[in-house]
Amino acid sequence: MKRIYTFSFIALLACFSAANASIDYTIVVDDFAGLNTGDTNNLAINVSTESLNLIMGPGSSSLGRDAFGVGTSTFGQTGAWFDGSYAKFGNSANQQLLDFRITNNTGFDAKLKNISFDIRRAPSNSNPTSYNLLYLATGNSALVKGASVSEGSEMVNLAGLGTGNIDSGINNFSNIIGTNIQGTAWIADGGYANIRLKINTSNAAAGSQLDNFSVTMTAVPETSAYSLLFGLVTLVLVTQRRKFHINKNL
Repeated sequence: MKRIYTFSFIALLACFSAANASIDYTIVVDDFAGLNTGDTNNLAINVSTESLNLIMGPGSSSLGRDAFGVGTSTFGQTGAWFDGSYAKFGNSANQQLLDFRITNNTGFDAKLKNISFDIRRAPSNSNPTSYNLLYLATGNSALVKGASVSEGSEMVNLAGLGTGNIDSGINNFSNIIGTNIQGTAWIADGGYANIRLKINTSNAAAGSQLDNFSVTMTAVPETSAYSLLFGLVTLVLVTQRRKFHINKNL
């Protein structure tokens, strides 16, 4: 009988742990020039992992703003930050905008956890000054704020997801979405969200560079499957206990 209880306890503990498990998935764009299918003045990138898809530029939204293409200069720098491949902003107001789409292929509803990137402003320039991450409620884009996809509601168009000041030199930005929106942002399984990175500047021709772009999502397995497993384990426990008492009374 003790073995039955031990087995049941372990099984129930496994169910509880699995039901509360979550998995982080990250997709990265670093080699902008190598991945670009446009030309140097038109950025078009589409990359996938087993669980996430990321589109930049065309196909990412109704406008598909693609910044100002890509470049390959290291600006005379050495070290790991610049590998000679980056996306560039500048030349006009529209080219200070980069639209991207993140698609959730994890098999579960997932939280949009973090969007990180580096922006370089030339030391001799006073622009750009800042950036904004904005949700784009275009097409079938659906970024849901709430306790879950089913219980939440879609965020409004141009809702803010992050912001920061751009200083001279290299700036490293990590946008924790949950903190920034004071809640949880979800993308349903198989769904996507369109987002815009907007560079703010008082000089539309002022250039800057983007590198080391990454998006992290946290997939949250549904509890229904684990509830079924919990029920099965309970049934096994009750059945074994009944057999034990029957055998004991014989």
